[in-house]
Amino acid sequence: MLSGPALIPSHPQTAVVLFHGYGSNGDDLITLGEEWASTLPNTAFWAPNAPTPVWSDGFEWFSLSDYQSVDMITPDYLRQLNTRAATVISDVSAYLNHISQTYQIPLSHFILGGFSQGGLIAFQTAFALPESIQALIGMSAVPLTDPIQTTKRLNILLTHGKQDDVVPIEAMYLSKQTFELMNQSVNTLIRPRMGHGIDATCALAVQQFIHQQINRSSNTSLFS
Repeated sequence: MLSGPALIPSHPQTAVVLFHGYGSNGDDLITLGEEWASTLPNTAFWAPNAPTPVWSDGFEWFSLSDYQSVDMITPDYLRQLNTRAATVISDVSAYLNHISQTYQIPLSHFILGGFSQGGLIAFQTAFALPESIQALIGMSAVPLTDPIQTTKRLNILLTHGKQDDVVPIEAMYLSKQTFELMNQSVNTLIRPRMGHGIDATCALAVQQFIHQQINRSSNTSLFS
């Protein structure tokens, strides 16, 4: 079973699960939950560590041993990454089901989000679960390359830096195209001067997006 840090209020009604990027860990993304918790009092946050260690305190969801940034916009290589990611989705799904059962939060009240390779994990998991989740977030995410046949209809937010030299901005456009072919609703936030990361504007946009999904009334002026 996956494990990692969590922030759980007394009576959680919504679960936000954040998947970290390559070589990082859950402590990296749970800091976002710490920033957002005061405005989302009935929301619990989980940030699991990926299953495979890559150094003392870092983990990976799937191997990037052959990574080159130019390959991140190459269809054949991206499909290889999508295939590698698929091997851990059953473990991720089991982790989410455990949370759901333990805290009595239905999957329909889950919001999944991920950074970099964690974004692809969130994407694939959202459409592998037996029930539809509430919303989906990708931050500088490795793209979903091929449409998945589904009857689920999700609200999705994609954030990305235009200066990203790890997962180039073209990857976000590919995910957007794939999701639109799947009849999903996609919002995007592009940061012109940002590289591979989550700046304060992106963090605020994600917070607002989560608030909007929970309350169905939030300012979406940051999204395009």
